[in-house]
Formats: sequence, C-alpha cells, structure tokens
Amino acid sequence: MTSDHQKIAIVTGANAGLGFETTLGLAKEGYKVIMACRNAEKANQAMAGIRRKAKSADLEYMNLDLIDRDNIKAFAAAFSDKYDHLDLLVNNAGVMAPPYTVTKNDLELQFDANHMGHFYLTSLLFDKLDQDHETRIVNVASLAGKREGADIFFDNLNFVDTYDAGPEFMGLKGMTAYSQSKLANILFNQELNDRLAAAGKNIKAIVVHPGASNTSLGRNMSWKLRLIAPIITPLMGITKPAKGAESSLYAALRTDVKSGDFIGPTGKKEYNGKPGHSEFPPKALDKALSKKLWTFSEKHLGVKFKI
Repeated sequence: MTSDHQKIAIVTGANAGLGFETTLGLAKEGYKVIMACRNAEKANQAMAGIRRKAKSADLEYMNLDLIDRDNIKAFAAAFSDKYDHLDLLVNNAGVMAPPYTVTKNDLELQFDANHMGHFYLTSLLFDKLDQDHETRIVNVASLAGKREGADIFFDNLNFVDTYDAGPEFMGLKGMTAYSQSKLANILFNQELNDRLAAAGKNIKAIVVHPGASNTSLGRNMSWKLRLIAPIITPLMGITKPAKGAESSLYAALRTDVKSGDFIGPTGKKEYNGKPGHSEFPPKALDKALSKKLWTFSEKHLGVKFKI
C-alpha cells in the first residue's frame, strides 16, 4: 500500500449512535467515510456534526436501505462505479425491538435488517475488499447475541405468534428475535472468517459488541421510559455511544487484531470498560449452525457469496 493510498471506509447507519461515533473516529484517522444511511436529511445533519468536531473529515452520503434488496444492489453498484477499492466495511446499522413486522422479503424485520441486509451488502462489495493490502470487515453484534437462549430458530424464524413472548428489556418486547439477529451477526463472522482463511484472502473479519450503550436503538421504548432513561441508564452501567463505539474502532484500527476476533468492553458483565477480547457464546462455536445460516442466507437471497 503506497503512502498516497486513500483509505476508504463504509459505515452503515452512520448518522446516529455508534455509527456516528465510529464515523467520527475513522475520519479523525484519515479515512474517507461513506455514510450509508436511509435518510438523507439525518445523514447530512450528522455530517455537519462530525465536521464540527473534525474539520478535515472527508465524508460522503450514499443512500442505503438494508431491507430493500434492489437498493442494496444499487448502492454497491454506485460505490463500485466510483471507487476501485474498499479498505473497511463496518456493518453497524441495526434495529431493536420494533413492533412486530414481517418485511416484503418475508423475514422478521430485525433478522432481515441486522443480518440479511448486511450479508447481501458484504457479498456485493467483496471484490472491492479483495485487495493486495489488508482490508477489514467489522460486524457489530450485541450482548444480546451472547445471552443464554440465543439461537437461530429455523423452525419459526419469523416468530409467528411468539414475538412478544420471552424476556423484555425496559418494556421492550421482541428481544428473543433481536437476540437471534445478533447471534446471526456473530455466526456470519465466524463462517466468513473460516472461508477467508481457506481462500488465503488478506481480509480480516472481526465481530464486536458495544457493551451496554445508550443508542437510538431504544427509540421503541415507551415515552415514559425515554423520559427517565437519562437518569436511570448511568445507574445501570449503560454508557454513551462514544464509549460503545470504542469496540468498533478497536477492531477497525488496531494492528494486533486478528481475523475472527470478538471484541467488546472488558468491564463488569462486559457492559463498559476498555475494549478487548470477548468470549464467544457456545452457539457461536457451532460450525454446523454457522454453515446452515450461511446456506440459508444465500438461498433466501438467491445469490452465491463467492470468496
């Protein structure tokens, strides 16, 4: 890689929360960051906010809707037409505990947006990541993917008649489905890492979680809980997005990070603290499960993720 090489990153969901802070951190490190977001107005507001903190930030907004397959394809094509390489892909965007929704792709919304959209996006951008120099893919999971009982429920992937059952978080339902989508992020990274290694690619696939971070994912809480959240969340060890984004930036920037690593806060219960190595949940070590998820994802998308 030459000294004049322009480092290019894509961050999905870059307009708020972890995505905003990750974009800011990468911009400060000299990356040109493509802010892949659904809403142009919010993206432009975020861009202005980042430039107030990093005046030299090199930013570009590109529209991306992770449950719209045609849009994802158009995004990848537009990026590929403009740029000949991609150094870093941060699969960050996510939705947590929305009202029960099955998308036009016949998938529960959280699974579709959090996992399937990013799987498809990564497959379409793979040739831009496949360079002579090292590149990275950072998949942002969650502590929810590590919780006891987290699984991929192939027998009822859309949680028909069961969406509101199971544990709740601050009044939010659909958390078992959320855990499924976040375990899927971990499993995707595991299988991706294995395939990259087998093919001898110079691409690192790293999965991270932010700990307990107070992001816009909680927008589906009741107005009463949103009102008191600023008071109670610090008492629960829940951190601000800038702290949560440290895991993503650690995975993106540290030279000692290895492909296949799981990075998260190292404090009590992994809620906060300095980023470091996180232990994989038992389900994430099930290679048959990661292969099954990969095969299902390809089949449902009607694509072959070639490595």
